[in-house]
Amino acid sequence: MKERYAKSRRRIATIRQAGSAYIVALLVMVLLTMIGLSLALTTQTELLIGTNEQIATRVFYAADAGIEVAIARGLAGADHTSRTFRITDTGEDMQGSGYRFFSEVEVTAFVPILDTTCNLCEINNAGTYSENAFRKINHAVLSTARRFSTNDGGATTSLKARKEIAAMVEFQPWKVSPDALAPLNDPDQMAKIKF
Repeated sequence: MKERYAKSRRRIATIRQAGSAYIVALLVMVLLTMIGLSLALTTQTELLIGTNEQIATRVFYAADAGIEVAIARGLAGADHTSRTFRITDTGEDMQGSGYRFFSEVEVTAFVPILDTTCNLCEINNAGTYSENAFRKINHAVLSTARRFSTNDGGATTSLKARKEIAAMVEFQPWKVSPDALAPLNDPDQMAKIKF
């Protein structure tokens, strides 16, 4: 009888141990599931941060390109007018998705704001030329870039990314063209430029 009693106690102990192993395994599974979910949430957040950073970088460089375009147009063609242009992305990661991304860049007039004597210009010395036509000219310009996407249906969506860059550029020796002074008389043009 003692032997039978001992056997049944061993069986009960084994059953209790099997139940505790089940509970431990269940707790480990819950813990691993929680770790997996937190890693998935962290990864998703990091992807959103990376995407936002990429968009902000693209908008910044588009605005910077607007400043460079204004400088090049002022130097090469004496063109000081405002302009809006579009920079379309090529080779996008979302090929085949039906979406196209672009930045729209608005550049203000390239306005001369300071006209002084060119202290580094030898050509302005008395007797060299009959007139002191070459001077030191500071120009102001503002470039605003916005990010958009379009789908195959033609609907345009703003990605709520916007960047403004204001710049002052000095040229010397430089001769002011009469066209460059036209925006000074237009209050709407001058209101766009920030110093």
